[in-house]
Amino acid sequence: MAQNNISTVQSLDRAILLLEELALYQDGCGVTHLSNLTGLHKSTVHRILNSLMVKGYIEKNGETDKYYLGIKLLYLSSAILDHMDIRKVAKPLLEDLCCRSGEVVHLSVLGNGEAIYIDKVENPNKNIRMNSQIGKGSPLHCSGVGKTLLAWKPVEDVEAILGKYGMKAFTKNTITDIEVMKEHLKQIREMGCAFDEIEHEEGIRCVAAPIFDIRGQVIASISVSGTIMHVTKERMPQLAKEVIETANEISYRLGYIKDYKKEGF
Repeated sequence: MAQNNISTVQSLDRAILLLEELALYQDGCGVTHLSNLTGLHKSTVHRILNSLMVKGYIEKNGETDKYYLGIKLLYLSSAILDHMDIRKVAKPLLEDLCCRSGEVVHLSVLGNGEAIYIDKVENPNKNIRMNSQIGKGSPLHCSGVGKTLLAWKPVEDVEAILGKYGMKAFTKNTITDIEVMKEHLKQIREMGCAFDEIEHEEGIRCVAAPIFDIRGQVIASISVSGTIMHVTKERMPQLAKEVIETANEISYRLGYIKDYKKEGF
């Protein structure tokens, strides 16, 4: 009986490993490539893929013989997102902010050393689309949402997170020195919002603000992002005001009624 349990857990671990690898390849992967990536024997990979395909978790392109993630995973992820109350509370306010600003609005949470997008609202009247996707993430040290999620954390947590995940330079404006970043985060706390001044993507500006829960903890951040042609320096003060007001309203609806400038470091 114990041996069967071990075998079951091993099979589950291998299935998860294959799913995680397939998530990195939008065009899919063949059995041989997956075998090389995971170190699993091709027969083992083939057997697990077939089991996952029967359940709808992966699909196969008959012409290329490549496997890719199936629609059932989207169903599962949607179920998770639907149970996150913050999305339900924030959605109408994000849509209103998008309408007023005319720019892309994101809702993000901290996860695996990144600011993970859990919702996104775009202006349907604009032809320009940003590359961000729900479920994907942005670096903490150079995105508006990321810096906001860091700014209200204790300094030792900031040092540990940035020490672990690094501070890669994406543009010439990216802050890559942790001491400079710590001072920058203090300024963010004083202002109540964070700016991404072409720090993560060339030609993109962003302003973000924190969302607090009933305990006064920062649990998410929202942002307005756009090209430097639309999100100009002249617009930033007004956009910052609107983003902060929207974040405050979401925080209030989540039960937070104290002063928004909580103590951190």
